[in-house]
Amino acid sequence: MKTFATVALAALLAGSGTYAFAQQQNPAPNAPTASQDQGQQNRRPRMSQDDYNRLVDARIAAIKAGLKLSADQERLWGPVETAIRTSAADRYARMQQFRENRDQRRSMDLMQRLEQRSTMLNQSAQRSAALTTALRPLWDSFSEDQKRIAPRLMREAIDGGWGERRGRDGHNGRRAAMMMEHGGGMGPGPRGPAQQ
Repeated sequence: MKTFATVALAALLAGSGTYAFAQQQNPAPNAPTASQDQGQQNRRPRMSQDDYNRLVDARIAAIKAGLKLSADQERLWGPVETAIRTSAADRYARMQQFRENRDQRRSMDLMQRLEQRSTMLNQSAQRSAALTTALRPLWDSFSEDQKRIAPRLMREAIDGGWGERRGRDGHNGRRAAMMMEHGGGMGPGPRGPAQQ
């Protein structure tokens, strides 16, 4: 009986010590939790226009280096680079406008949202058409090796995700890049000719 009482007392003391320890570990109601602190520390600072331009310069240089253009192809590269830069500049302007109009978007009704979405999709289609038109002559001059690597190199130029969070534009662009990479783009991809 003494042994049972000793074991029961030990269990009771151990349980109450654990409870007291757990109570001391809870933060004050208004104090930020570790996950909130971690979230604030992991938040990236917003990218400036200069930062964004430097990133675009680096990506364009990487695309060009990866394609290993011939002297004849170099002459066709200019319009492609211009289209990529124009598209990137438009994306940066959209990011800025999106941040500035956050409160206004929250108060939009259904029709306003549909009209805004329609405008954005039309602008996206125009940018895509401009890039397609600029890239077509260069694409037609590519070797099979260049056609195989080009979709991977140009994914972000098509995707629109240079330094911004992925959103609706990024997902739509990613689908377009995947189509291009898998044979639904501007020419034969790794899986053969484009399918209509």
